[in-house]
Amino acid sequence: MKPPLVALLVAPDRHMRQQILWEEKTLTVREGHRDYRVGSPVMLCCHIVPWAVMATIVEVRHCLLKEVTQEECLQDGVRNLEELLNNLRKYYPNISLDSPVTIIKWDDIRGYVVNRFRTSL
Repeated sequence: MKPPLVALLVAPDRHMRQQILWEEKTLTVREGHRDYRVGSPVMLCCHIVPWAVMATIVEVRHCLLKEVTQEECLQDGVRNLEELLNNLRKYYPNISLDSPVTIIKWDDIRGYVVNRFRTSL
């Protein structure tokens, strides 16, 4: 049986979308424990700006925000845990270092936007 297609909303932040295309951002941290599955296809998309790419979920980890590693911060496109916390507070105002989070890592981004980006290099 094929896994269902799931989506992760991406902010309309141009820099963030470029980080995804450059594969500088390869994961996201979301508040709460969420049921994402390794091997599932995922659509990274923005509901405000017409932008979407496909990827495959390669890792899911549940932990407290304070347990996010430096490597995971870098893979999320931020320098450190403090910057990650500040970014997350834009979307989750009550998040703290003791909040449970889900880390979703993807690989193999693909689709029209990716193809167009790669041919423009």
